[in-house]
This record gives sequence, structure tokens and C-alpha cells, in this order.
Amino acid sequence: MGYVYGLISAFCFGAGAVLFRIGQRSRPHDDGHWLSNLINAVMFGGLAVFATWPTWDRDGFITLVVAGIAGTVLGRFSLLRGIRLVGATRGNTFQAATPVTAAFVGWMVLGEAITALEAVGGALTILGLVQIVRERSGHEAVEAPRLRGYVIASGAPLFFGIAFVLRKWGLEQFPGAVTGAFIGSTAGIVVLSLWESAQGRLGTRVGDSMTAAAWPFATAGVITSGALLTQFLALERVPAWVVGILIGTSAIWTAALSMIFLRGDERLTLRLLGSIAVVFVGISIIAVG
Repeated sequence: MGYVYGLISAFCFGAGAVLFRIGQRSRPHDDGHWLSNLINAVMFGGLAVFATWPTWDRDGFITLVVAGIAGTVLGRFSLLRGIRLVGATRGNTFQAATPVTAAFVGWMVLGEAITALEAVGGALTILGLVQIVRERSGHEAVEAPRLRGYVIASGAPLFFGIAFVLRKWGLEQFPGAVTGAFIGSTAGIVVLSLWESAQGRLGTRVGDSMTAAAWPFATAGVITSGALLTQFLALERVPAWVVGILIGTSAIWTAALSMIFLRGDERLTLRLLGSIAVVFVGISIIAVG
């Protein structure tokens, strides 16, 4: 079931990416980071009221807080700013490295072993994802690439990979997908609000969030809440590096949904279909292994 949760999370993240891109087109100075994180925290706060909280564990709680900052603050910032500066396709190219980071950190922290068959499946999946984003890069209208954008985008897989491992370890000490997601998202919105306040932009962010133009970011916040919940459910069941690969398939959903909602950005080709097939073969091998 962990694989199913991981793939559902990938779909939600892919749909969220499309919504963020729609919102950024009309909001040149807002990537949607603060509003989407606020909605994450509010939604999980509501669910946490009815959840059964685990026995208090200080180390687990602190780890989930740090994971929230690493993932929802630093990782999401890198991803969204990368999309802004170099485009969603080029930014997503770096996401293929997330399971590599998760595998290395997972081996160091959790002692997670990778079998030869799982390694083959992981390599095929990453190869397919890289080919997908390369194929898409020729069909997306974006700004001219900037070195700063590439540097920022390269931070996303690093922070997301670290967050995956920390969340898994935190859940082992302080179990509960809903409570874990609530702790992480709350830590994220607190840090983001302090940062926006220090920059003198918090009032502007709050005001902008009340306008009709904010609907793509607000909807992305709802959908990424589902993505985070199913990610936590997946982390409770399968290794962190596998979750990283499964969620990496969000590139497929981003491409498919862009063809519908962002016409002109994507087009279906035989190479794209072949790359998608390679991804699914790789995931199947991991599941068997």
C-alpha cells in the first residue's frame, strides 16, 4: 500500500506544480510559497484535532519540526523559485536526484539497505524521469535560463531528500501521518511568516491571499496537503529513497496536466510515451524487489 500512497502523492504534487505555474503567470512577485504552506498548516491542524496523538517523544517531535523546515520551507522554496527562474521543466530535471539524496542519507541515518534488483529499478525510474523532463524542455515557453535559477533549483532535491529521511525517522519515534504532517507544516508556516515579517512583506502576503487572483495558489495548498499526507503514509510503509522515486513520477502528471490546462507548453510524442513506460517498468521492479 505504501507504493500506492507514494503514487497518489506524486499525482497531487504534479497537479500542484501546474497550479503554481498558473498562479505565477499573474503574480510576478509571489511564488505561492506562503499561502500554500498556510493552507497546509490549517488543514492539518483541523485533522490533528481528531487524530490520536502518540506518546510524547522529544527527539521524534524535534526531528519532524526540522523535517518540516527542510522540506516545506527550503525544499519548496528552491522548487518554486527554480520554476520561476528557469521554468518548470528545467527545474524538475533536478528532482530526479531526490531519491539519490534520500538513499544516501537513509543509509547513513536509518541503515536502509538497497538490493541489487531495487537498484536496477531505481536507476531505470530515474533514467525515465530524466528523459521525460528533457523531452518536455523543448516544448515549454519559459524565460531564458539563469545561472542563479539552476543553483537554486539544485537545492530542491537535496532538501527534499533530507526531509524524506528525517520524516521517516521522526515517524518511527513519534508515529502518526496526520500529526507528523501537522507538526512539519506548522513549523514551516511559522518560519516563513517570521521571514516574510522580517522582510516587511507579511502584510502584503496576507492581503494578496484574500484576492481572487490567489485561487491557483490556494488550490495548490489544498492539493499539496493531500500530497503531504499520502507522502507520510508512504514513509510509514516503505524506505525513504523509494518514496523519493515514487514522488519523482510527479513529472509525468505535470506533463499530462499541462497538456490540458497549459496548452502549448506540452505535446505528446513517442519518446515521451517511451520514457513513461521506462518509469513504470522501474517502479514495478522496485515493487517486486
